[in-house]
Amino acid sequence: MEKTISSKIIGLFIYNEEFNTYEHTEGKVYYSLKLENESANVDELMNRAEKLFCQSEEFENRAKTQIAHHLIDYKNDFWPEYDEDDENLNWDDVDAGKYDVTTEDFERVISLLDIAFLVNYIYCEYSDGDLFGGHRIHAKFDHDYNLIDADV
Repeated sequence: MEKTISSKIIGLFIYNEEFNTYEHTEGKVYYSLKLENESANVDELMNRAEKLFCQSEEFENRAKTQIAHHLIDYKNDFWPEYDEDDENLNWDDVDAGKYDVTTEDFERVISLLDIAFLVNYIYCEYSDGDLFGGHRIHAKFDHDYNLIDADV
């Protein structure tokens, strides 16, 4: 197995034997090519990574929108922006959605940290912007950049 591979677009990927992955850890987003089984073709994974890298702004905007729509109800229902123990809390305001986070605010505060290319999907991790107490958001996308699933 080669220890490094190079992309003219993204840069140098270094092989991590422990995880059977090529990793590019320079820049604000870490890229990895996961060789999780025999059907994984590193050249195909690299082509997908380079394609997404060239469309990164469009991908990020679309991905954030899809994630926000998928997780907004969970955020507002189970991770409220108010203190439930506050004796002065106006529950009518809570019921009216006064404290709800909007999808626009959700999209604005999350940020992409890691992206991994696998044979069957693209896996991304996002900073939650403190929407979920500092937990990471995990999202899977198909190769057409449609959200498969997202969770915290």
